[in-house]
Amino acid sequence: MADWSDLSEQLKKLGVRLGRDSELSKPVRKKQPIESLVNGHEFETMFGTVFSSDHYYAEDHIHGTVPLKPFSRHDVLALWAQAAQLADCAISDFIFLDTETTGLSGGTGTIPFMIGAARFIQNQFVVEQFFLRNPSEEKAQLAALNQFVDGGQAIVSYNGKSFDLPIINTRYILNRLGNPFEEMAHFDLLHISRRVWKRRLKQCNLGNIEKEILQFQRSGEDAPGYLVPEFYRDYLLNGDGSQIAKVFYHNEIDVVSLSALFTTLAAILEDPNPDNFAHAADIYSLGKLMESLDKEDIATNLYASDSLIVTKGEELVLSLLSRAKMFKRHKNYDQALPLWQHAHELGSAEASLELAIYYEHLAKDLTQALSYTNTLLKQAESQPSPNKSSIEQITHRRERILRKMLR
Repeated sequence: MADWSDLSEQLKKLGVRLGRDSELSKPVRKKQPIESLVNGHEFETMFGTVFSSDHYYAEDHIHGTVPLKPFSRHDVLALWAQAAQLADCAISDFIFLDTETTGLSGGTGTIPFMIGAARFIQNQFVVEQFFLRNPSEEKAQLAALNQFVDGGQAIVSYNGKSFDLPIINTRYILNRLGNPFEEMAHFDLLHISRRVWKRRLKQCNLGNIEKEILQFQRSGEDAPGYLVPEFYRDYLLNGDGSQIAKVFYHNEIDVVSLSALFTTLAAILEDPNPDNFAHAADIYSLGKLMESLDKEDIATNLYASDSLIVTKGEELVLSLLSRAKMFKRHKNYDQALPLWQHAHELGSAEASLELAIYYEHLAKDLTQALSYTNTLLKQAESQPSPNKSSIEQITHRRERILRKMLR
């Protein structure tokens, strides 16, 4: 029988490559330039050209279940954004903005390789996506963005105050160009979306808001946000735009969703009728928002809605306490008392404390004050992890009331 190890050595000496030792040749991947994958054009500027993909939507286009163009005024939304002067501005003065960057942490080393901007022009919603095929085009990219947003009065973004705008502002400074966003007001819809929907939705990222509020479902063309920087690094290394085409779709939908979300929030705030809401959590959250904007009558109407009352859950307790707090602020205890009493019956420790304070210091009814204080003490002691400091405070209150009763 042949010695296979000797035979292998002999074959190697003759230049024969064995199957296990040989490497399979990798298939050559055909590079596809981004211009062949994405409809776009060369955007001319004084610093050269930059590639831009443009998209046009009819102003009555429905995104999910929501029209792109607001059908109601945006006075209250402008009040929330501390830009009441924009209440009478046309929607064409608003710039909808989103970026895709080389990193997710920000900082001077982070570059927005794609800037998606949109605005209403005549009867269309126009989206322009300014893309850096290489970093040398950045000056042209920023100049093109300048041209597109010229005349805008406000920015609409999602987390733009903390992320997108600081990065863009830094790039304008480093390139020594005038910044068109310096004097613009800013509607950062992330923060108000959290105010309205955080109690109901586990996540308030734009993707989840699209699904749960706008009823829009992205297609399989979408790129996961966390992979976007990696896709761009690969593009710079190999010049293949296959993955970047997905980033264009991702950015386009982000910008379009901003307009639909602006429409939704403007409509909600202009007509905060509790009958328009299916979820008690949203009604309570909207009531808190209206209260923070000093619209107490509207807040009271939301807190007192039938949808909240029938729940008999946490939102009902919170709404009772919120209404009582407003009445207390105006020293209207006749209306605050039954609300505290109702919340107390539902097990609210805060309501028990308010009743104990009222009867001890205002009504001077020490028997009632002692009763509510005893209830409060039982509530504190029955907690899974009793708060020692809180129990000591309640005990001190109880002893003080007893001393007053002895006197």
